[in-house]
Formats: sequence, structure tokens, C-alpha cells
Amino acid sequence: VLWRGPHKKYKYINHLLTHITTQATNIMAPNKHVSPIINGNYNSVQQMNGRFSLQDEDQEEDFTQLFFVTTYTNFDCLAHGPRGTQANLPIYVYQFNPNDGSMILLNISGKAGTDEDTFENKQPLVNPAFTRFHPRINVVYTCTEDVMNNGIIVAYEISPNGSLKKIGQVDAGGTSTCYITIDRKQEHLIVTNYWDSTLCVIPIDSKTGAFTGPIMNTYDPKQGFKMQAAAKLNGGCNHSNNDESTIRERQKDPHSHALVLDTSQGCIAYVPDLGKDLVREMLYNPVKGEIVGQLNVLPSGMSTGNPDGPRYIEFHPTFDIAYVVNELSSTIAVFSVDRSKVNAIARASRENLSLSQITELSNGPTLQLIQSVRTVPEAFPTEMNTCGRVTVHPSGNFVIVSNRGHESIAIFRVMKKGSYTGQLRQIGFYHTYGETPRHFQFDASGQYLIVANQDSDSLNVFSFNLSSGEIKFTGNKYGIPSPNFVCNCVLGDTRQPESMINLSEDSHVLSAYKNLSSFLPTNAESVSSSDDGTLNFEIVNENEEASKEDILLKLKKATEEIYLLKKQLARV
Repeated sequence: VLWRGPHKKYKYINHLLTHITTQATNIMAPNKHVSPIINGNYNSVQQMNGRFSLQDEDQEEDFTQLFFVTTYTNFDCLAHGPRGTQANLPIYVYQFNPNDGSMILLNISGKAGTDEDTFENKQPLVNPAFTRFHPRINVVYTCTEDVMNNGIIVAYEISPNGSLKKIGQVDAGGTSTCYITIDRKQEHLIVTNYWDSTLCVIPIDSKTGAFTGPIMNTYDPKQGFKMQAAAKLNGGCNHSNNDESTIRERQKDPHSHALVLDTSQGCIAYVPDLGKDLVREMLYNPVKGEIVGQLNVLPSGMSTGNPDGPRYIEFHPTFDIAYVVNELSSTIAVFSVDRSKVNAIARASRENLSLSQITELSNGPTLQLIQSVRTVPEAFPTEMNTCGRVTVHPSGNFVIVSNRGHESIAIFRVMKKGSYTGQLRQIGFYHTYGETPRHFQFDASGQYLIVANQDSDSLNVFSFNLSSGEIKFTGNKYGIPSPNFVCNCVLGDTRQPESMINLSEDSHVLSAYKNLSSFLPTNAESVSSSDDGTLNFEIVNENEEASKEDILLKLKKATEEIYLLKKQLARV
């Protein structure tokens, strides 16, 4: 079970965690013991970011941490205009050393005529630009970025030695594919296409991660209307620019840039629309694998009359808070999340109410703006910058954003007291020792930050101070042409248990879980899976959403996940 850091409100949870892991170990792995994966300064369960591992008593940790890095191989196919070196091969796989933040290049792949062939006609992979690592299986999904042709989603098995084996590919259902989401049951991929704004659902096998069919559902925010703006090759603007004429052209059409599911129910899909300066709240049916339709929309920022251009949305791991990074205005908008509305929408969806009925029931968006902060210094002109990635540090203590133009990482502390809970306070700006930091990624411990400087052809590694939030360049720098995405792949034992525990049939397990009920307060903690598959504790109001029996079933699910802790819970 992933416990994301200490919190006074949840002090009983350490006892609960110990009870869960002890019972699970005794029942399922009597010859193993549960121990924390110690990384750097973590020296107790309370100080860790909740990582546990099942280990043989005479065995060292046996997970491997790889970074799967993608590059641009054809600039002409893009909406924007990279200024670095066009890559010949699109995928670089590095092994990470957590002792000093160094990396070793294991593999360069993506050419035709090998096991990594992407297309059935043996064509090389072109412009992979977003990658998602399966939360439970050693499988990565990557998508191609092309404004002229539909994107392709490719699935690879990835091995500790860095080798890749293609296990499938599907059409992405739209152009300039930019985001991949795995739903909570790990039965569907939801794909976001930036250029034509379409959202598509693709079925996958929950056990192997392989595709089980083509697109099963598509939602088009344009409602069938044709694109107004032209692609760059056809006289359109360069989306890397941020001047008034470029922004007018970019915002002629909707441009979906991401899709993230709510963390407690997995039934609301939040979609930042860069072209229309808004965040869409979509109803998602995980059973049918269907984006049912639009529930609500809301502005992505302060509604000052100036363009914002929302790019990504991220949720805080413990607070009911969401962060939206606005690419064009260089701001982070902080939103409170109305959990009661989210729960009400989930219940209504399970009861098969119509979209219009659920929309009326919701009575407005689940998000409410509470703060907006700049990602660049006050005097720096925003037209000279566009934001890249935003993320919440795994500790929940910091929010980090990359600035393309200012060439910096902006770091903010998350306030945790009173009415300011979840809001941000600026720590500082840190130069990336390169140009256009399109993407960055933490290692599994949260103590190293790997930055992809797209236009200076480099990956740079920084140490991250878990107390102050400051970063320092380690001196580890790696040449790579036009890097655009860094995916952390923590590989481990993915063997399934021979038979999963049946709570209703196993008297020992049933007894153990009945005993757990004495530790559950009225407002109990439930275990749920986030968009990337990690397990989170969620506040559940028993009278409103779940009985103790429901919670016990979820805890049972958590024990099954313990079989996979060497991989799953080492991940951020």
C-alpha cells in the first residue's frame, strides 16, 4: 500500500499499514519479510514516501530503475518547431544509479527491421513524444506526434537489460497524439490527440498489458467540425512561439492536451483544452470504456481576458487540490476539488442516470479556483516563455514546473495549514543548464530530477533537497538529440500469485480483515488506484460512500498488490 508521507490527521494509519502488511506476509509469503526500500535520507516508515518491498531474507532489492527517453525524428511533422538536432533513432534507454544520479545508456532503438519495428510495413517509429509505464507490468506505451497523420500507440515489453520487444500497436484515432492514461482497473488506455482534440479509449488486457482491440470509443470536442487552423507545413504558425498572432492561430480550434482521471472514483476525466482556455470535466464509464460526454467546463485561470493555454493538470496525493499549468500565460492555477460532488457523480453513474441528469445533479464544476501564481519572475516577459511540465513531488510538499524560454525549473512549496492548505509559495527558479526543458522526471526516491533540454540536445541530472526543495546540478549530463519525454520505469518481479485470495472463502484472511475494522474510524481511509496505477489512501465518508465491508474489500485488494511491491511500490 502506498502511503504518501506523514500527516497528523492520519496518525493511526501506521498501525493499520503494519497490520495489513504483516497479515499479508504471513498468509501469502511466509518465508519473506516486509521491509522498507531505504533511499538516501529515508530511515523510517514515517520518513519514507511509503515504499515497501517483499524480499527474501538473503536477497538484496532486485528491481532495476530505467529511464525510457524519446526524441523527435521528423521536425516537419510537428505543430511546433524544435531547434535542436533531429534524431535518427527515437528511443534511448538508460539505467539509473541512485547512489550518485549517473546513468548508463543501454539501448538505442526504433529502427526498421528489428524486434522494435513499430508499423506492420516495417517503418521506423517517428516522433514518439509521450510514454506511460504500466503500474504493474514491465510494459511501456508510447505514442507518435504527427499533425498530418493519425498517431500510433505502441506497446513494448521492457527488460532490465534495456531491450524492448514490441507486443502490439493501435491507431490513436487522431493527430499529434500527446497523452496516454491508464484507467484504474488497468483495462483501458485513454488517448489524447492534441491537433484535432479527439479523446479515444483503447482496450488492454489487465494481466499482460497487451492491446485487445482497436479504438472502442471516441469523443470529439469539435463535434465533427473541421479544423480552422492550418498545419505548419501548410502555412500555419509555429506553436513554439508565444506572440499574439501565433496565439490567435493556436486558439482557433480546441486542442486537448491531457486527460487525467479523478483520484478517488476514476469516473471524471479532466481535460485541459489549450485552444479554448478551459478545463473540461468529462464523464467516464470505466466498465464500458466510454467517455460518455461533457459534464462541465470552467476557465483554466483567472479569466483576465488574456490567453492562458492550459497544458496539464495534476492532483495532490493527499489534499483535495488540483494544479493546472497554463502554457501561454506562464501561470499555475490552483483549484480546490469538491469531493462530495465527485462521489455524487460516481454514484449517479453507477445507478445509470443519464448524462443530463448527472450534469444537473453536479450543479456546476467539481473544481474551484483558489489561487494563481506565475512560473517566471515578475519582471520576465511571458511572451518569451511557454510552460512545459507540471508535477507534484511524491512527498506532496512541492510543485515543480518547467519554463521553456526562461530555461528554468520553478519550484513551489505546498502550504499545509488552515485555509491556505494546498496553495503554493515560491521557493525559487533554477537554470536547467540547457534550452527548452520540455519535460523532466524524478527518480523513484524523489531525490534526483532528470531534465530533458529539447533544443540543446541534453539530459541533465539534478539532486533534489527533500527538505528545502532546492535543486543542484550534479554534473551528470548526457548528449541526446531533441529529447522530449523522460519516463521512469522501475522494473521488478511481475509474477502473479497462483491464486488470488478469496475474502469470502479464506477464513484466516476474513478473520484478519474483520480485526482491521477496529482500527477504522467513522471517516475511514479507503485504498484506490490513481491514474498511473499507484495505490492511494482516500478519505471515505462511511455514511455517504462506503461501508466498512466495502473498505475491507479494498484492503483485501491492497494485499494482493503486495505481491507486486518490488516493482509497484518502488515507483513514485
